[in-house]
Amino acid sequence: MKKMNLIFAGVCAAIGALLIILAAGYPTAADYGTGVPGPGLWPIVISAMMLALAALLAMKSIKMPAEKNTDVPMWNEGTKRVYITMGILFAYVAVLEFLGFIIATTVMEAIFIHWFAKKKPIITVLISVVVTLVIYCVFQYVLNVPVGSFGILAF
Repeated sequence: MKKMNLIFAGVCAAIGALLIILAAGYPTAADYGTGVPGPGLWPIVISAMMLALAALLAMKSIKMPAEKNTDVPMWNEGTKRVYITMGILFAYVAVLEFLGFIIATTVMEAIFIHWFAKKKPIITVLISVVVTLVIYCVFQYVLNVPVGSFGILAF
């Protein structure tokens, strides 16, 4: 577990640092002239938190007593669900540009709600559509961050 924690902390630190570098190139509030934070604010904040938590995990893992250093199974029923979830998220990212934010996000949310919460289909679709539209409106109109819309159905 100690070795896996250190590897995971290193991967998270590398991703966090890369995202900070990428987000630093995004437009700032001054570029918009509206006083609204630019699109780089939250990626930088979240990435900085990711770096801090990766450092905390590394420190705790280094200080971990030998009796708590147990093996972590790489394949069981719980990890299988994690791998499938990661696969769905990778597929979402892969089709996001083509399908557009609204369609891809609504479908991804419906899949996750159906899989994890086992709601009735109408409730699943309703929740997916409402949550997607709220996210879209917050980014598009409150944060002034364009997120695209319907992808292949754009008009």
